Amino acid sequence: MNQAGEQFNRQAARYAVSEAHASGESLRILTAWASLERYALGLDIATGPGFTAFAVAGFCDTIVASDVAPGMLAQARKIAEERGIKNVRFETVDASDISYPDASIDLVTCRTAPHHFQNIGLFLSEVHRVLRPGGVFLLCDTTTSEDQEVAAWHHRVEVERDPTHVTAPTPAAWRRRLNDVGFEITHTAHTRVDMTLREWVERSGTPAEAVDGLYRDFATAPREVRNAFGISCSGDDDFEFHWPVFCCRAVKTRRPR
Repeated sequence: MNQAGEQFNRQAARYAVSEAHASGESLRILTAWASLERYALGLDIATGPGFTAFAVAGFCDTIVASDVAPGMLAQARKIAEERGIKNVRFETVDASDISYPDASIDLVTCRTAPHHFQNIGLFLSEVHRVLRPGGVFLLCDTTTSEDQEVAAWHHRVEVERDPTHVTAPTPAAWRRRLNDVGFEITHTAHTRVDMTLREWVERSGTPAEAVDGLYRDFATAPREVRNAFGISCSGDDDFEFHWPVFCCRAVKTRRPR
């Protein structure tokens, strides 16, 4: 298991009760796009506690909730049982080496995860490979500002909070990557995920010394950063903020460039 898998294995129980993961506008958007078709086999990559897989299960004959962290899959199994979802199965799958044959899957979903992937290009190539021609890929993930200085601040605090963070491509970069791999983007949407600094660091189990540094980072954030991410002090010695989220629906239409 890689570093990200170990991190999410440790923190699985916290993610299972995270409102940001269990609900939110990005999940509503992704579910609405999934409802446009019916799928024989769907695959949710980096499912975590399974919320995305469960949201699209009603449009699939079978949905596979996959992750590299056994702790996450255990949480997902528990929630599926509680909700009475019968058409889901659980598998260990690496996003950079998807263990399915070429053109064997009708729908791939991935939400709030790719910013932890070591190689997003390889991940997208694998998604493209396993999808049948005309297959659908639904993606939602935190993104960042097109302003390089603002994006650099965002990246730095993400890594301080959780060293398994790798990168959050801008919306323009996501579009380029998807097009280069051979996808046609049919729908896009921009939303955000609202958080407090306290809940953000508790969910990741960030060490106390790093938490102290993050509070200083948010307290001294430049005006451009505060405006971009809506950073404001709350009444209980905390900070409210949001990360932008990029969502898209893409269809496999051709071979990669």
